Amino acid sequence: MDQHNPEQNNQPEVPETKPGLRAYISKPVAIAALTIAAAASICLIIALLVSGSPESNASAESPETEQTAVNSVPLYEEPMEGDLDDLVKQIDLSLINTLKAAKISMSDLRLEDVSLKKHQGRDYHFQQLSFPVPGDKNLFLADVQKGLESTALNASLHEVSTDKWLISINGVPTHKFSIFTPVVKKQKPAPVKLDPNAPKLAIVIDDMGEDLKLAKGLAALDAKITFSIWPNSSHVKKTIAIAKKSGNEIMVHLPMQPKGYPKVNPGADALLVGMDADKISSITLAAIAKVPGATGLNNHMGSSFTENYNGMLAALKQLNKKHLFFLDSRTTPKSACRRAASKAGVTFYERNIFLDNVKDVGAIKYQLSKAAKIARKSGQAIAIGHPNHETLKAIRQWVAENKGKIRIVPVSSLRPKS
Repeated sequence: MDQHNPEQNNQPEVPETKPGLRAYISKPVAIAALTIAAAASICLIIALLVSGSPESNASAESPETEQTAVNSVPLYEEPMEGDLDDLVKQIDLSLINTLKAAKISMSDLRLEDVSLKKHQGRDYHFQQLSFPVPGDKNLFLADVQKGLESTALNASLHEVSTDKWLISINGVPTHKFSIFTPVVKKQKPAPVKLDPNAPKLAIVIDDMGEDLKLAKGLAALDAKITFSIWPNSSHVKKTIAIAKKSGNEIMVHLPMQPKGYPKVNPGADALLVGMDADKISSITLAAIAKVPGATGLNNHMGSSFTENYNGMLAALKQLNKKHLFFLDSRTTPKSACRRAASKAGVTFYERNIFLDNVKDVGAIKYQLSKAAKIARKSGQAIAIGHPNHETLKAIRQWVAENKGKIRIVPVSSLRPKS
């Protein structure tokens, strides 16, 4: 996905050893609405998606409110049936909750490596972790097993060597972790100084323009978050004003046709497969006009439309005229956006990480750590999140904990994809 990222795309070999602790086996079901019940033992509901879409009648802004506008509960991401990276995130959350239950501090969780792999044409992130386990190791591993069982995935746990374990989903290795003996810290580490050459991370929050209170919270962060705003949102003008006042970069968040269309509705004024170039051009220009001050544009949904080279070319030609960049949200591995952007002469970027398919603060902070690990490998990374309060809280905590170690920057300051 990232030519500048030295990660390899080969899958790690499944060890020949027999499974040590094996999770409950059941065939993964289609993630039709991406809403999955998490571990009953920890009583946590994983809300992967929120259904709905914004309505088109928003030319005049409704009276200001600190709450989400009643006319819009946007569908954040389209369902992607059988997407391995979404299953990986469920395992992430299971591990995080097992660590929490064992009273293992998240600050002691070491993300040693993140490698981009491919399975059946789709990208997923293979992770290597390590953490201390105080107390009985076997009891902890039994809890890991229970957590895997609760996900109802075909997940298995193998011991590959002393204190090293591999988790696989449907036989595909997704996580490798090692356990080490806790070390008592004698003194606090020295404060980290700001590194002017630290890796760059752009954090984009899609679907902005409905919740003004959350927009103000994002603008108040000690980091310049990029606002990607719905052109037809209820509070588009007020959201733009908040972003401009705080110096946050602004983008247009343009709905595009998903593969589940029309059952999965991307919202009003979406780019649809089958539209002629004139129609695509007029919709794109109208969306840009509704978000003045935008420096770029990214797709909302669009797993079908972004595979359509001619359609994307027609849209991106309008971005060229307006001097906007394009960020591919990467909702399909068959995206034609890079090729169309090259032809249209448009500066092009790609998303590396989705932050909050799992709306849990710990899980979102872990996704931010993945993005940071990718940035440290390649010098930069792009993470996309959504306007929910778990995401705001997670970013606030993570930025404070990692201040000086990584630079949060606008998308436009990153090196474009070639």
